[in-house]
Amino acid sequence: MRHSVVALASLYEQVHQKPDAMYLLPANDVVLGHYNAAIYHLKEMKNESLVLLVCVMFICIEFLRGNREAAVEHCRHGISILSRVENAFLWTREYLSPIFRRLSLIPCFFSVGDGEPLKLLGLDDVLPSSFTSLRDAEYYLDGILGRTVKLVRNGDAYRLGGLRQQPVSPELLAEQGLTRAMLDQWHSQFQRLTYISPPLDRTAVEHCNMFMRYQVCRVWVETPFAYYETEYDKYLDAFCLMVESAARVQTSSYCLKTPRFTFEMGFIPLLYFIVMKCRSLQTRLQALALLRIMGAARENLWDIVAMFAAAKRIVEIEHGTRLTDDGLIIDEPSCPGFPPDEVRVRDSTTEPYPVVQMVDGVDRVGRLGGFFRRTPDDQIYVQSEFMPQPSWCA
Repeated sequence: MRHSVVALASLYEQVHQKPDAMYLLPANDVVLGHYNAAIYHLKEMKNESLVLLVCVMFICIEFLRGNREAAVEHCRHGISILSRVENAFLWTREYLSPIFRRLSLIPCFFSVGDGEPLKLLGLDDVLPSSFTSLRDAEYYLDGILGRTVKLVRNGDAYRLGGLRQQPVSPELLAEQGLTRAMLDQWHSQFQRLTYISPPLDRTAVEHCNMFMRYQVCRVWVETPFAYYETEYDKYLDAFCLMVESAARVQTSSYCLKTPRFTFEMGFIPLLYFIVMKCRSLQTRLQALALLRIMGAARENLWDIVAMFAAAKRIVEIEHGTRLTDDGLIIDEPSCPGFPPDEVRVRDSTTEPYPVVQMVDGVDRVGRLGGFFRRTPDDQIYVQSEFMPQPSWCA
């Protein structure tokens, strides 16, 4: 544990000094020496509950390094241990189980090859009759989020794969109904918790983040098999509510000093989802601005530079315009309203590490990314692009 803490602290010091270099583990003997020493001693440790705690530290180190494959491997190892020690050590169940419930989602968002997917945790939850605290509500929302993400991934074939426009299997429709019912029950109990005395602060970061995760789940659970992107237009009110909630937090003390790094998912993937799926130009530009302000340099494996660049490019593609590095419109949009389905981006992907390419005769640092789109004859293709990093991150 001591070696892990020293390695993590030394790495974070360098990240804090130069956040735009977060994608590389600095060539630092202190970091590498203590990390290797921790791995060496871990092999001799017999207490699996302590191994699990060290595993969390290792995952945090790999998040800071941006090493997707290593982070997922540590998650896989930790979840395997958790199944053996969760009931034997009460402190493990109280403090580490909630963390690994969220960590089990990592492979669903970050492709790491053809390895066996992690077991999602919380799929067998039975919601209590009421929540006693925000922590209680968050614990069960994490389980519902896992169910929802699994449903969305099972729906990939109906949206992007060979089952496009085919009837959805009864099993998946039943799972959709069950997840929807659990989400409704969770929201009802969350509302009661929100208005108990004293009422919860709706500008609090924790409340806002949980509310936005709920709304994202709400949109996801209704659209896991949506072939047409225009289906998302039905949920404009949900997108607006999320932006309004985030804007309230923006005016609080949270954004006066946005953290460089957070171990947990923060606002990056939530605001990115709004930019990608909300086709109201005004609302998605607001979400894009909030993404830059509220996102940490890195939130576990989500990188603000890559996500902002991809979100900005999606707006440019769909509305036929160009944006500044601050997300402001340069050219009059050729499609200021809701873009037609055939020009919309279905999904996107970004490479984890930056590359250098020449743009207009100048070497620029940026990311390679891909945008899933549809041809008029219903062929899904990936539009590969180089996305220069915005000037504000240099």
